[in-house]
Amino acid sequence: MSATRKRNPSDEFTVVYFRPIVDYPDDWTGHPENAEWFCTEHLPLVEGLTDLSAPEAIDQIRTQLAQIKA
Repeated sequence: MSATRKRNPSDEFTVVYFRPIVDYPDDWTGHPENAEWFCTEHLPLVEGLTDLSAPEAIDQIRTQLAQIKA
């Protein structure tokens, strides 16, 4: 995975950074639109998707999960 990942102290969730689609001013603070938290179980689903925007990646992950459940 080429994107930056940060684990929280409990290691149960990891934040994954996807391709940003918003340019923020230098003094902006908050949660960026390209950062999404994933649990350990679903983290492997982001492999190869970090070059997409977060909404694009989430759509593909939902498709993968639907196929797994079918």
